[in-house]
Amino acid sequence: MGTSEANPSSKIAEEARRFYNAGDENRWGRESIPRLKEQVDKCLRSSMVDRTGVVAELGCGRGAFRYLAELYSYVALDISFEALNRFMGPPHAIQADIENLPLASQSVDFVLSVATLEHVPHPEHVLGEIHRVLKPGGAVFLAPAWFCRPWAAKGLPVRRYRDLGLADKVRKALVPLRNNLLWRLALVMPRRLFREVQFRCSSGVWQFRYARLKPNLVEYIYTDCDAFSSLDPHEVVLLFTRLGYEALTAPGFLRRMALRHVPVVLRKRTASA
Repeated sequence: MGTSEANPSSKIAEEARRFYNAGDENRWGRESIPRLKEQVDKCLRSSMVDRTGVVAELGCGRGAFRYLAELYSYVALDISFEALNRFMGPPHAIQADIENLPLASQSVDFVLSVATLEHVPHPEHVLGEIHRVLKPGGAVFLAPAWFCRPWAAKGLPVRRYRDLGLADKVRKALVPLRNNLLWRLALVMPRRLFREVQFRCSSGVWQFRYARLKPNLVEYIYTDCDAFSSLDPHEVVLLFTRLGYEALTAPGFLRRMALRHVPVVLRKRTASA
């Protein structure tokens, strides 16, 4: 009887674990994000989370939001023990795969995740876990790098033409065109409109869609070279709207259609809402 082949998903998850547990701090994000700090603080105030409220950060990295431990019952989760050990430490740090959160259902008042969702193999699992652990009336603040580019894994914007093969030279030459706003709108808006029609004409479970990327889990050479997926905030809003959430960032059709590189903030409705 022959041996079975290893589960590809398990292999990818293990490669990611090794990559993020290496000593390269570039893989763990930034230690300070002032622009988002102001927005997170505003969301927490408007959500009326008190000092006993549980705030869970998924993918805390270098601890840009570790100050929250002084204000709330803060839990910082990350796959990297190295990052947690260096920047967080006990009692707030938990090493965990955020696709399978070690938190009780409906135990969290506020979920925060910055520059992380695009770096997990299955972001749909993370979104499902957020829905599970969030209390009714709780809020979620999601700020991944939306629309990660497929050429980031090879670092094409920063590599020299003479170091590239012919196909990659062509791809590098096309980067300015493919980054042009009009070009991107021409690709994104028809797809969003089609998804809006599907959303209105369907009921029940909503299938969250995103583009899979091939991450570079060998070396960190460029921003988001390690991204597993390219995410559209429009899809995230549709998913949580179907789950009964209030979309604070984009409360209507036009706002959803116009979403770009902004955090998505949503509130889970209470049973009586």
